[in-house]
Amino acid sequence: NIEEFSKTLPMGYTIEKDKNRYFWWGEKDKKQYLLLPLIFVIIYFTTSILFNSLRQPFHIMSVIPISFIGIFLTFYLFDLTFDQGGFASFILLSGITINANIYVLDEYNNIRRKYKGRISPLKAYLKAWNAKLSPIFLTITSTILGFTPFLLGEYKEAFRFPLAAGTIGGLIVSFIATFLFLPLFMGVGKTVIKKKDPA
Repeated sequence: NIEEFSKTLPMGYTIEKDKNRYFWWGEKDKKQYLLLPLIFVIIYFTTSILFNSLRQPFHIMSVIPISFIGIFLTFYLFDLTFDQGGFASFILLSGITINANIYVLDEYNNIRRKYKGRISPLKAYLKAWNAKLSPIFLTITSTILGFTPFLLGEYKEAFRFPLAAGTIGGLIVSFIATFLFLPLFMGVGKTVIKKKDPA
């Protein structure tokens, strides 16, 4: 491309490749992938302080890998090249997914404290989901609409297009995962069987 373009330049202009600033994504250095475990550690400590629990952060963090399925499916189905935009969608999706799950889990804890055992965990989760459905849906919808312009047009920008496509695909799956998989990880549907006294 440089050789072809240099033939069309006017007199006095040149073009050359800057070898010092040129960057191939992930060709040699894989250190960028160490950011994902670091994000999980930061999320764990932040949410453990928020919920005053060492167990509950694992519930909401378990939904993140499921939301990543949406990114993988998007890149596979639309035959997109994974680059910096795809990696950035992992980081962005982690924060948005955790945000939605924090809404639900915090409301669930408040409902359980309010009723003090007079309500089943499943009913408490459904009440929490109904209370937080609107802000979660609006957050996901507004993010999808915000990334939609990057998907339009003939020219697909190298960073923004994969970022938008991966984030939108992941958000759709994360919305489903928050409703279906978060209660499974929390164990809200478990029934406790009490043993009868033999006497």
